[in-house]
Amino acid sequence: MQKADESPLTIDEIATRLKCSRGWVQLSIDAGCPTNSDRRVSIRDFMLFQLTNIQKIRELAGLPPIVANGTAEDLRPNVKAILTTQLEWLQVKSTRSAVKTAAKLVYDRINAAG
Repeated sequence: MQKADESPLTIDEIATRLKCSRGWVQLSIDAGCPTNSDRRVSIRDFMLFQLTNIQKIRELAGLPPIVANGTAEDLRPNVKAILTTQLEWLQVKSTRSAVKTAAKLVYDRINAAG
């Protein structure tokens, strides 16, 4: 990661930088992603929290558990679990039908690919 990824950002700044919804960032923070006293978090810490706490995020979102085979030594297998969770969450939470449709399309393609 680049040095800039370690600078604490607001929820809106993280959402903008990662091209995700503000609600998704808030969900992760509500699930326990650590923030500083100004409620800011670095992208690095945000991503690491998601990789190691996907089940907490899913539980808070009302989604069933998912297989996430990452280990402390290699969290890469959890990337698919995070993406899948975000797509499932968008299908439930988005107020825009185009977003729901796009999330479903991508979700289906990811699962079809194995």
